[in-house]
Amino acid sequence: MRTITILQKTIFNTALMLVFLLSSSVNAQTSVKSTKSNSYSFNSSSKNGVKTYHIKNGQKDFRIEYEGEITLSNDDKDIIGISRGGFIEIKKSSFGTKRRILIHNESGTLVKKYFVGWSEKPFNSAGKKWLADILPEILRTTTIAAKSRVDRFYRKGGASGVLSEVSKMKSDYVKSAYIKLLLEKNLSTNDLVKTIQSTGKYIKSDHYVSQILKSNQKAFLKNDRTITAYINATKSIDSDHYISSVLKKVIEDSSISDKQLGSLLEITKGISSDHYISQLLKSIMKNRTLNDANMAKILTLTKDIKSDHYKTNILKIALKNKNLSTKAYAQFLSTVKDIKSDHYISTIITELLKNKLDRTSLNTVLKMMEETINSDHYLANIYTKMGSKNMLSESQLIMVMESTSKTINSSHSLSKVLLSFAKQVNRSSEKVKSAYRKAAKSVNSDTYYGRVMKALN
Repeated sequence: MRTITILQKTIFNTALMLVFLLSSSVNAQTSVKSTKSNSYSFNSSSKNGVKTYHIKNGQKDFRIEYEGEITLSNDDKDIIGISRGGFIEIKKSSFGTKRRILIHNESGTLVKKYFVGWSEKPFNSAGKKWLADILPEILRTTTIAAKSRVDRFYRKGGASGVLSEVSKMKSDYVKSAYIKLLLEKNLSTNDLVKTIQSTGKYIKSDHYVSQILKSNQKAFLKNDRTITAYINATKSIDSDHYISSVLKKVIEDSSISDKQLGSLLEITKGISSDHYISQLLKSIMKNRTLNDANMAKILTLTKDIKSDHYKTNILKIALKNKNLSTKAYAQFLSTVKDIKSDHYISTIITELLKNKLDRTSLNTVLKMMEETINSDHYLANIYTKMGSKNMLSESQLIMVMESTSKTINSSHSLSKVLLSFAKQVNRSSEKVKSAYRKAAKSVNSDTYYGRVMKALN
């Protein structure tokens, strides 16, 4: 029996230790901000119309439940009204002391009760004083009566009055709720700029900053001053995901002018991920008809992308724009030259070949091939595609013949290319045939050379 008792105690003690370790782990996860001597956490939920808040700040522990519309006194130190059927219960534990206030609307009459521990105390003395002490803190950590408070602060001090109150709050959730309510007002340009600046200054959460910047974009993009403030506010966002979500929202708005879009492209400079920047630039090109200035900005931003894969995807879409200006086309070609991979460069050149090539553009393509592609395999594939087009003029054919012998070292690859042009050459003048024969002399293999010459009439 004694052995069983000792074993039971051991199991019990072990279980207690596991419970302690698990509870410590949970507390560590729910703490939003912590130091050695202090921690702050905020949680909120809503069920069946009842809203619940739980706020921990060091040794202070608030639990608030309420339902209905709460009316406050002008000094925020008393609750003077609750809509019919509504209630509010405030519980606070601090250094071992537990207090509770319950206020509810009973058939149109406001009933207030105050408890210390399990004992009810008179409300009109200690209870009223305690509520006056804790209510301002509660209001700054929850959205209780947020709309009426925003209205009151706005009447007294305008946007600055509301933003001053926001600066005293700890929760980004609550700050963003107040700023969104402020943005429902008919704000002047000065007030809009202040509000945007305060959003980036007071709110640390990328999620809430991006929500605000997406919530009222037409007002934010009112003029150059608000646009500048808007762009600066996005610089406070660290996450590429959230920066992208802000700009995507802009792109979806067809009322955004080319000038506004051009300014907002500055936002993309804060994005470090090739994936996110390429998704954005592709979305812009697919959803908007870009003027020359904005297309130039897109190509400049593309040039900074490190990944050949993402850079190529954007350039392929840009190439489908039939109205690329001379300047934009030059930028396009410059960006292609930054691609290191023969595979991706050949992909772009293949896209270029889908368009009708004049002498200048063909010369550009051939020069690009000579300067950027090292692989005989990829070069041969591109030349072969040219040969299959059967659309080159005689002068263009001569240019290609001269280029093949300069760029391709492999006799097998060079013979394959020349054979792909044989039909066009046979239909052409002696000058073209002479250029073909000259290129064939670079084929070192007798077997391949014989095949190439046999194809010539």
